[in-house]
Amino acid sequence: MAITDNRQNNVLQALLGADSKPKKDVPMKRLGVDFQIQALDGKTIHRIQEQCTHFTGKGPKREKVLDDEQFGALVIQKACLIPDWSAKELVEKYGTPTEAILGLLLAGEIAKLSAEILEISGFDSDEDEIKN
Repeated sequence: MAITDNRQNNVLQALLGADSKPKKDVPMKRLGVDFQIQALDGKTIHRIQEQCTHFTGKGPKREKVLDDEQFGALVIQKACLIPDWSAKELVEKYGTPTEAILGLLLAGEIAKLSAEILEISGFDSDEDEIKN
């Protein structure tokens, strides 16, 4: 019984001491700078998924399709602390933060950055492989 109590206390202490929004610097080689990202909560990620999902086909052939490019850009927009994609200069030049991300970052950079954000948000790539 004492071992279970000790384990319970250890888990509680870990939860109470955990950073709810972990942050991480991600080097962007081509630009020679580090972006700072933070974890996103499940509700935010779910909202982004809904926003980037559309349906194709009709009747029984109707399927949900996730726009990966839009999803990655919105995840980056919500999770980036540095740079601030809603900065006046970027919005004036590109129209929206999402358009700035899609216009300034290469496809691989978007994929890398969004993968880093999902990883610190608790979506570990090893777990995804197990599910598939």
